[in-house]
Amino acid sequence: MSELGVDRRGELLAAAERLFSQRGYEATSVRDIAEALDIKAGSLYAHIETKEDLLWEILTAAADRFFAAVRPIVGSNLVTVEKLRRCVAAHVQVITKSAPAAAIFTTEWRHLSEPRRREFGARRDEYERIFRGLVQTAIREGVFGDVDEKFATLLILSSINWIYQWYRPDGPMSPEEIARRITDLLFNGLRRAGS
Repeated sequence: MSELGVDRRGELLAAAERLFSQRGYEATSVRDIAEALDIKAGSLYAHIETKEDLLWEILTAAADRFFAAVRPIVGSNLVTVEKLRRCVAAHVQVITKSAPAAAIFTTEWRHLSEPRRREFGARRDEYERIFRGLVQTAIREGVFGDVDEKFATLLILSSINWIYQWYRPDGPMSPEEIARRITDLLFNGLRRAGS
């Protein structure tokens, strides 16, 4: 039996997530992860084939959390702009609950090899389409002005994706307050004059 029992799988992923987010994927070695768990590097290979397997598992779990947070909102009977507002808030919640995973999701996916990189890119595109569809509908309904829907979507996602860099749980704003302020600023800028 290896030094890393089945019950420590979560600890392995948590250590990899912490190190990948702090140092970056490429600058983190299997030895670094093993040292964080206080085991021999060779013991990890009883549980993973490659370091990339850990990255893939972390990225997949993060993507699953983002989709799980927004899909019920999109499928609800809320008006479009409220759906978009709540999707932003849900996205912020996912980030603030696990800033290390959000950092990896935002930046470290580029280290995946094919075909994983292409598969992950397709999931990111699908997620962006959820937001873009809401923006497009808000434009069509006349809530937002005649803006470039792709640019508006990227603006919204870019403004929230990087929260992990500055958010602090003990900071002055809660995740809900952050989401409200961001949507107020962005949506007022996108809103059709007079609406």
